[in-house]
Amino acid sequence: MDLSKLSEVVEAWDRGALLEAQAIALGIENRNAFVTLAGPPLQRWVLTLRDAPPTEDALGLMTALADGGLPVPLPEPGRDGLTTQHVHNDLAVLIPVVPGAHLSHPDANALFALGQILGQAHRLGRDLPGRPHPRNLPWMTAIVESAEGEARSVLDHALSRQASWALGEALPQGLVHGDLFRDNVLFQDGQITGLIDFDHTARGPLLFDLAVVALDWVYLAGGGDAELAALANGYATVRPLEEGEREAWGSALGLAGLRFALSRIAAPKKDPAPIIAWLARWADAPPPWPGKG
Repeated sequence: MDLSKLSEVVEAWDRGALLEAQAIALGIENRNAFVTLAGPPLQRWVLTLRDAPPTEDALGLMTALADGGLPVPLPEPGRDGLTTQHVHNDLAVLIPVVPGAHLSHPDANALFALGQILGQAHRLGRDLPGRPHPRNLPWMTAIVESAEGEARSVLDHALSRQASWALGEALPQGLVHGDLFRDNVLFQDGQITGLIDFDHTARGPLLFDLAVVALDWVYLAGGGDAELAALANGYATVRPLEEGEREAWGSALGLAGLRFALSRIAAPKKDPAPIIAWLARWADAPPPWPGKG
């Protein structure tokens, strides 16, 4: 991101002069920066430069969750009332910074809180319309065919299991976040202060969203049974799983692992190997649902 050009970009919002800008290294698909604008009032924002505008699904889910009381910061309308601004060859979105930080090593209390808030999000988003998940079987098949060696064997097996399961289409569906990794949730003093980055929002099994959280917050974070059970039990306080969902937990984990391993192969900015290693471990013994309900 060329920080020297951001002064012209932020003029679209009439929020005052650009006082400071700092590029954000997190993220794969967009270019982000923290910017401080003079106001009034003086305020810190996240400015995102995108190749495509946020989808209607993303904006719809963000609005529904914010209206339902969840900590989702909404895009700021520009002077023309639009939340996405065209500036030269870029599309720009401005979102207020919320307090808090990402957790590298979340404990059981954090996982319980996240499970609860995810259950609330699914209740609010279950009946919202939206597109089918774009990372479907044809997309996954095409990426798997580009893999080589031992990884190819693991991915082929995982893909075969997902095809036979039909990606969970028989399970309860809803509009899901789809990418609730640790860098998309903010905590402060043990409380969740922000859910961000809704670019992967789509209709799909609600269980998939929960599996994405388990993949990153427990398995990739070095967590164990206590953290996994806390996530499951926190979620169940709001939305107890149906029997078919509990039975399909291992398949949902496989879907989460396969999609994100393949996304890292398709856009090689993060190493897919840790996820592929978990897919290999789950190949013959998918883990059971760890919660009470």
